Amino acid sequence: MQTSDLSRFKKLVELYYPTLFRFARRLCGSPAVAMALTQRTFREAFDTSRTLPVPANRRSWLIAILFYKFLEDRPRIHRA
Repeated sequence: MQTSDLSRFKKLVELYYPTLFRFARRLCGSPAVAMALTQRTFREAFDTSRTLPVPANRRSWLIAILFYKFLEDRPRIHRA
């Protein structure tokens, strides 16, 4: 990521961290787990994005990442 992209990503974190944290806290109920989940969401977004989505889609893009990370953490129930 270039320097300009990095500064835009930092602004993205500043703008959406509170929203994502609240959503994560609702999902998992624990502030500590919600914080870790939110941080993992931004890490995944940073690692996988070459360019940021258009501004109108950024919030939903981040929420989708967070929700998939949440689902990955839940134990899978295997039915016989």
